[in-house]
Amino acid sequence: MNKQTFVQFARIATVAGAVCLYSSSGFAAGFFSSSSDDTPTDLPKVVKMIDAGKYSDAIDSLKKMNKADPENADVLNYLAYSQRKSGDMKSAEANYEKALEINPDHRGALEYQGELYIQTGRVDMAKENLARLKEVCGTDCEQYKDLSNALDGKSSSW
Repeated sequence: MNKQTFVQFARIATVAGAVCLYSSSGFAAGFFSSSSDDTPTDLPKVVKMIDAGKYSDAIDSLKKMNKADPENADVLNYLAYSQRKSGDMKSAEANYEKALEINPDHRGALEYQGELYIQTGRVDMAKENLARLKEVCGTDCEQYKDLSNALDGKSSSW
């Protein structure tokens, strides 16, 4: 293969790779916005919304992401978290359960579901989540410590 043929082949391969990257597989992974309203479908951007307390906007984005990828436990966890922070405990509880069906060891979902249980007066169920977190990641992981503090009344951020 001469140099000119190689360069031409490299250009074609680069274009083909870009087409694949930005095609349906990229959208299915949830990293590119396919909506005309510029709603973020990039999970790190949505997490920034959540961190800023923009739960309603995050919920809209996360619902779209969940529709495109219903088996994504991270999306369901953040959706449930945003719903819980917005006061929609029923939807939050259902989505934490879905996240944990997909990934029973999801640390964030176990922690946040436990916090929901505390908020709704089901401390025994929160303690079950704490025990599960101990099995999953030990007592030194952040999620275990946060839920333990919430159970001890040391945390008001949940």
